[in-house]
Amino acid sequence: MNRTFFASRRLASRQPERWVVPLVAVSLIALPASIGCRDQSATPVPAEQTGVAAAAEVDFASQLARGRSGHSDRIALSQTPIDDSLLKALTRGDDWLEVLQLDAGVIGDEGIESIAVLPQLWHLRLRNSPVTDRGLKTIARCASIQILNLPHCDATASGVAELAALPDLRNLRLGGARLGSDTAASVAGLKSLRNVHLIGVPIDDQGLRQIASLPKLQSLYLDDSAVTQSGWDWLFETHPRLHVHVNQQHLDRVNQNH
Repeated sequence: MNRTFFASRRLASRQPERWVVPLVAVSLIALPASIGCRDQSATPVPAEQTGVAAAAEVDFASQLARGRSGHSDRIALSQTPIDDSLLKALTRGDDWLEVLQLDAGVIGDEGIESIAVLPQLWHLRLRNSPVTDRGLKTIARCASIQILNLPHCDATASGVAELAALPDLRNLRLGGARLGSDTAASVAGLKSLRNVHLIGVPIDDQGLRQIASLPKLQSLYLDDSAVTQSGWDWLFETHPRLHVHVNQQHLDRVNQNH
């Protein structure tokens, strides 16, 4: 397997519709607690909790070398702590790197500067990383980004608005203590979005209407929002085909006419 193989896969692999499921109409009535869709960006269950021994993880340097030799298109680390200094090894010549997923360690705005030089990166996931408005503005320079997952950022609505510079941002997952209800207006300005997941962001009924106005929206996940029953009733009445999760629960009651 070589670099040519990964290049030939590029169009097929850049399909971030992994959150997309059959479209349904939904209601809050009779929500079954046991039913839900698996969030593909959810935090992995530690091996010690599953009873299954975890395989030794290939370190950052080794994955970087593997990609540069034409045998991979990604770097994914779920256990190994990574910091800004390690990311300085990335260069504009790393055009093979399409997916970067770092779940341990802390990446800040300095590390984002290193990531933003990657010319073909389309999927970026950074957990436990307090990326600020400055970092989001830097990410907005990485025009190839389609999936952005920053569940622990330290940004505000102003930083989120900077992401409007990304021409094909499709999936956005954000969480952070500084994201207020005004985040809804910023998200509504990201017209290319198909899938939105906001974690602990106090989106209210007005904000829900703003996000629902996105012209290509297919799925909406809101955890710990401030939306009222009236707001949800409006959403289900006006957007019956929107796929919705609320507080990790899939609202899957199907409209009889669907």
